Amino acid sequence: MLKKFIPLPMLALLSSPVYAAGGHDHGDHSKGDKRFYSHLDVKVHFDRIVDAEEANEEFDESYTHSHMELGVRLNSKFSINANVKIEGEPAGHHHGHGAEEEEEHHDEDEEEHHDEEVAQTDKVFDDHPFLVEQLTINFDEEHYALYAGKFNPVVGFDYHNFPGIFGYQIIESYVIRERIGFGAKLMHDAGDGGKHTLNASTFFADTTALSDSLLHERGTTSKEDGGLSNTEDFRSFSVSISGSDFYSLDNNFAEGFSYGLGYAKQAAGAGNEEDEIRFSGSFGYEQKLSKDVEAKFIAEHMAIEHLGGEAAHDRSYTTVGLGFDYKRWNLGATYTHINNDADEADENHNGHIYQVSIGYTFSNGLGLSVGYKRADEDNEESDRIGTLVSYSYNF
Repeated sequence: MLKKFIPLPMLALLSSPVYAAGGHDHGDHSKGDKRFYSHLDVKVHFDRIVDAEEANEEFDESYTHSHMELGVRLNSKFSINANVKIEGEPAGHHHGHGAEEEEEHHDEDEEEHHDEEVAQTDKVFDDHPFLVEQLTINFDEEHYALYAGKFNPVVGFDYHNFPGIFGYQIIESYVIRERIGFGAKLMHDAGDGGKHTLNASTFFADTTALSDSLLHERGTTSKEDGGLSNTEDFRSFSVSISGSDFYSLDNNFAEGFSYGLGYAKQAAGAGNEEDEIRFSGSFGYEQKLSKDVEAKFIAEHMAIEHLGGEAAHDRSYTTVGLGFDYKRWNLGATYTHINNDADEADENHNGHIYQVSIGYTFSNGLGLSVGYKRADEDNEESDRIGTLVSYSYNF
């Protein structure tokens, strides 16, 4: 019921001093001359699943998607950067040590209990791990950069760039996360031809103590657990190129254009049949329509061969999104088509997800949004409505 969407965390946020609106850049918070720098981003969801395949799948749930980026500049070239998170998952959404591995484990649990009729209770911040998602040492020059440690290899746009309060969720579900390795970036400023970055890295799944978490303990990953890129060697890699900041005297279209192309190979670990290969193409465009109105369009196609290391399962995600900002108001929507090519009939079902939301940012920086999401995944349909409370702060 909507009346349940007014818990104590919301009241606490409403009384807190808050700064900066929610539409910030997650790409780099380390610019400037500060020795210590940080960025806090808090998102708290209060959802209601209003329609599902089974009556016991309709319930209220609250969860957070929050992180803090921390950095220290050792000198003009070297820095250490970390991203710590406390993050829950809505029902039917799985990520963590690896989206496909989590999804497979979830499916096994469903098979074990599918005959049990258990009344579903509301979920209030259930299973929220507090984890170190990224921890790197960085060396930055004007035209290149090096990094090593724990990071998320880049293939596709940052999921925070997708509009709508639920827009990030399906993108995040296929992100490659929490890998150990090293990489390099090459930056080129082509003047009116834009700024371009080539990013390449090699990695394996985190099997250190940082693969565990606090609060909800995930347990430490070992090589024997298997899973993609869980090989403790550098047979997995990613390469991407991205560009933005174009300019033209003849038209304004070029100025708002951005793009990304990516490729990654994740080597098969114990229990996997094949290496996973993925390709991505991403496109973004922003245009100021008037003094107070700005529009944003985004599209991404992610093609994955041998999903989760399965020999007979390929999947692609195609997402388009549109967002508008008018003064303190924002409106966002996305549509995702999921195409499956699998030998097993229960895995060969195509799906779709669409979501829309409207929000307002108050003068103290607090964001409040409401939205609707309809999903058809794994041959199960559901509808949810939700409220999002958010804020971000740089210091």
